[in-house]
Amino acid sequence: MPAAISTLAQTGDNAPLTPGLAALADDLTTGRWHARYTDLLTRDTVDVGYRLLVAGL
Repeated sequence: MPAAISTLAQTGDNAPLTPGLAALADDLTTGRWHARYTDLLTRDTVDVGYRLLVAGL
């Protein structure tokens, strides 16, 4: 479902997403992701860097 995530939707059809998504799926299946990023699961918020800038011209 990468098309639902704006950053991935803009990469185009030729972007090599399959290997990374397969690695993520494996990490989720084996529990490796949870072991590495346990601290993220306890946070109330996570700053992923998205910003909305509005300017009046």
